[in-house]
Amino acid sequence: MNEFQRNIRDGKASEILDQIKSSHDKRRVLDWPGRPDVKIEMRLLTLSECRQAKVENQQEFKKDGIDIAVHNLVDYREQEAVHGMWRVFTDPTTGNRIFNSAEEMRSFCTPDELTALCAAYNAFAEENDPNVGNLSDEDVKTLIELLKKTPDQVQRKVTSLNTAWKLLRTLVAQQAN
Repeated sequence: MNEFQRNIRDGKASEILDQIKSSHDKRRVLDWPGRPDVKIEMRLLTLSECRQAKVENQQEFKKDGIDIAVHNLVDYREQEAVHGMWRVFTDPTTGNRIFNSAEEMRSFCTPDELTALCAAYNAFAEENDPNVGNLSDEDVKTLIELLKKTPDQVQRKVTSLNTAWKLLRTLVAQQAN
């Protein structure tokens, strides 16, 4: 159970709102895979950036004439991750992005480095991004009631696609009942 889930269970409304609002501002400095002397910084992607990564990946596959099918689904998902990841990493001393495009990141990184960077990002997101995917239905209802009382405090702040979808599904299900 992460901090977000504990706050829901404990009914700590202000902590829940603070965590949602600040999740997109979290950053972490880490070592480049296999190079402890090279430091990079990462941040969480916004929902908009996640969507843009998906669109860019679809356009790239379409431009290259590649149909998405079962046999290349793993490659499709990996490339979608690269379309997001190039936006995540910056130089901690300057704040400048390390990569300017997915293609630049692919041309610079080995497959093992890409795998390690994606794993580091996923662990970082799991730790810092409020994810309601693992919450019980009761906890989600508690969160929705809290958000109904203070919607302006979290407007454009939910960065996790999983969080947004679970909230939407729960709200739609309530409307259907």
